[in-house]
Amino acid sequence: MSNARDHDFQLSVLVVDDEPSICSFLDEVLSHNGYSIVVACDGATALERLGEREFHLAIIDLSLPDSNGFDLVKRAKELRPDLVAIIMTGMELDFQDDIIANQVDDYLTKPFSLEHLIYIVTKYDKYLRWLHALRMADESLAREKRKSRFFNQAGHQLKSPVAVIKEFLQLFTEGFGGDLTGKQTRYLEAINHNVNHLLYLIEGIENLSRVESGTWVMNKEAEDPLQIIKQLDDTWGLILERRNLKFVTEIAPGLPLVMADATAVEQVLGNLIDNASKYSTPGTTVTLRCWLEGEHLVCFELENEGPGIPEEQREAVFEPFSRLPQHESSPGLGLGLTVALELAKRMDGDLILDGGAQSGARFRLHLPVA
Repeated sequence: MSNARDHDFQLSVLVVDDEPSICSFLDEVLSHNGYSIVVACDGATALERLGEREFHLAIIDLSLPDSNGFDLVKRAKELRPDLVAIIMTGMELDFQDDIIANQVDDYLTKPFSLEHLIYIVTKYDKYLRWLHALRMADESLAREKRKSRFFNQAGHQLKSPVAVIKEFLQLFTEGFGGDLTGKQTRYLEAINHNVNHLLYLIEGIENLSRVESGTWVMNKEAEDPLQIIKQLDDTWGLILERRNLKFVTEIAPGLPLVMADATAVEQVLGNLIDNASKYSTPGTTVTLRCWLEGEHLVCFELENEGPGIPEEQREAVFEPFSRLPQHESSPGLGLGLTVALELAKRMDGDLILDGGAQSGARFRLHLPVA
């Protein structure tokens, strides 16, 4: 049973009974089934153990040398409100009212069978495991929300002073601070280059926070892939030319409209083009293709002629802040592909890294036909 259980949660059980044979039996059976067991022979010892560590479930005899089992359950739940309490009793009577009134969750009637014991404990193990997973998910979601809020606020607060620096650089460049020497001009160009890089990084952080927090507003409409590609060609053609790369588009005839947000598609493909240009060998070609795949999908494919991505590293490229070891010196924070994938999914599409490429990298964006 323990092999099928999640490794991040182990049910911790407190057994309270003054009969050594019962304690020994429960300890052996439950330990064999993968549970963590602690035994106490009376109520005082049980409360002491509950104060020392967390227990998920307690199996308590109704008649103890120093206390009544119901009273012990009440005091135990004052210490551990989420504790599941099971009463053991040898009395042959129906005491459901007592169970409810005394905060007992279930009971075992002595003598009980091994099968019934395992059934009861397994039932609450599943419940507590589900509760644990739900709490972990809630905590993870809260952390993600705090992180997104931090990035969003940090992006806004960083952008304002950087924009002011950018404006003053422009004033100096245009001669408002007086004539510049050649050396001063080169210094200002270096500062401007780094300010632009900083704005690029801030924009990546802002985009990630907008996507993760759901504040990126999607306006999905029937869009023409040709118009999207033309806009990308106008924007990126000259940029790649300055980076000593050639930008080529290959478009299949008769493309249908896609149901998407044009701005988001341009952001996705722009991130892919920017990424490709960073890792392409100078003098090579970055190619954007587009065709109808089947009856319901339009495929945009972006391919470069760089060194490629090893198979064992392909899953990591979409993780936020993930940088492959061979690309640590390249500019950026490793957010472009993360943002691109999230935007693709929000348009009911997908973004994949084609594993068939022998060299370079081929990313494919699939979007639904309108």
